[in-house]
Amino acid sequence: MLRLINALFLSLTLVITSISMAVARGQSPDIGTDIVICTGVGMTTITIGPDGQPIKKTHLCPDGVSIFAAAFTTPIVPVLPSVMVWRLALPADTVILPQEAPSPAARGPPLDI
Repeated sequence: MLRLINALFLSLTLVITSISMAVARGQSPDIGTDIVICTGVGMTTITIGPDGQPIKKTHLCPDGVSIFAAAFTTPIVPVLPSVMVWRLALPADTVILPQEAPSPAARGPPLDI
């Protein structure tokens, strides 16, 4: 039963998000009149509202909306402060034992076979 509920919930979520993305792609234009001004640099379009003041257009990029939704749902991971730890390791008592130097082994010429 829980598996069926999860499947239905995920299907409903997929349908709702796809509809909202489709609506975001085909956004209706802002209320007002568009005025095109030709300047020395290029054309600029300004939207004038019913009160005669310019309206600032905001374009909702539907491809980036899901990034913002994911950014607000991620848990905040606490960052541990970096601490330098010193450990003093004293050398152990070392005992130097005398060793005999190996004498070079004498060797004769190779044998003829």
